[in-house]
Amino acid sequence: MNDVCFAVEARIQQQLPEHFGIVLDDWSAAGTSYCCIMASFCLDDVVKTPMLAFAPMLDEGDHSAAQHIAFIEATLELYSKTLDAITFVIGDNCSVNQRMAGLLIVPPVNCVRPRFNLAVQRMMEEHKNLLDRIHCVILRARSVKNRSALRLLIPLAPKLRNDTRWSSTYAMVACFFEIKDHLAAITDLPAIFPAPVEIDAMHSLRAVLDVMQGFTLAFQREDLTLSETRVLMDALCEKFPRCPTTSARVLRS
Repeated sequence: MNDVCFAVEARIQQQLPEHFGIVLDDWSAAGTSYCCIMASFCLDDVVKTPMLAFAPMLDEGDHSAAQHIAFIEATLELYSKTLDAITFVIGDNCSVNQRMAGLLIVPPVNCVRPRFNLAVQRMMEEHKNLLDRIHCVILRARSVKNRSALRLLIPLAPKLRNDTRWSSTYAMVACFFEIKDHLAAITDLPAIFPAPVEIDAMHSLRAVLDVMQGFTLAFQREDLTLSETRVLMDALCEKFPRCPTTSARVLRS
């Protein structure tokens, strides 16, 4: 495994240009905090974002800007690079990242994900009752008995949402509308099946989710430019006036 690791690091080192940006993402699991560092550069007109490190901080109790810089510096040494190679930093618009970019004297590029996630969360809170109703039906449909009965009617399986990805909520609602006529035919489900007026409201909810999914896919485009990201965020705010307005600028100077 060590040989594989060294081989991958050597390959990445060959690809890294003299100067490049870095992408930072912190993540916690089971009480341990991790920091992910990715490089960002173009190679033959193709955007590359190889992962340079994914590990706990050097000092897990210290999440200051200085500690992040020390972690970045130690990571870059593995690829025979120094902090001078960094031309910009992409990360959440938090005080630590802003301070870190200031210490490195490079421009911070704010990630739109936190703001978009807040918009999605607010939207789902507004429609919580409808989403819970759909979740309840899908959950009952996934029992062994009901799933077996549904399989006789349609090959599609009911999908549940989870708390980690909003796209699972979109998938659950889309799946519900694909199989709802068949769900209504299962003996165990009519008692909890939504009323016609609720179904109408769910159609409106699905239209909102379709728009949010469109923004999700647009933000994932590899050829998306900063100016296009600004336009998308403005369109998102116009479409959903309650979208959070903090961190509005994608690029800070």
